[in-house]
Amino acid sequence: MLSKNRWFFLAIAINFLIVFFVTIAYLLNLLNFDFFLPLLLAQIIVLPNFAVGFSAILWSLQKNEQVFLLVVLGGMLIRMAYILGMVFLFLHFLKINQKYFIFDIFLFYFYFLTAEIFILVRQKTLITDKKT
Repeated sequence: MLSKNRWFFLAIAINFLIVFFVTIAYLLNLLNFDFFLPLLLAQIIVLPNFAVGFSAILWSLQKNEQVFLLVVLGGMLIRMAYILGMVFLFLHFLKINQKYFIFDIFLFYFYFLTAEIFILVRQKTLITDKKT
């Protein structure tokens, strides 16, 4: 199971390294709080989105093509609605820099979307290689 999810853990590890270095930069007063807080809040929104998407991809790979497409594309639509709702909630209730927050959401969303696509391609080639 761990070898099957190593790409997931690699994507999470790279993300935490980025957050770690940004945290160090904040603690050394190289970044201000207006940049640091939106980055952490973006992580709170995007990380569960990635975990749910990754789980859906792994589950749907074992199913037929119709179920796979329905889960991946329908799940992406639901997850995008979740992110949009969370962005509106966070911007409405929290006093954060909107520009940094939206940029961080955009950056991390597309980073994790790229990781999901990469993982999907790797898992799909592993499954097709086992069948032949």
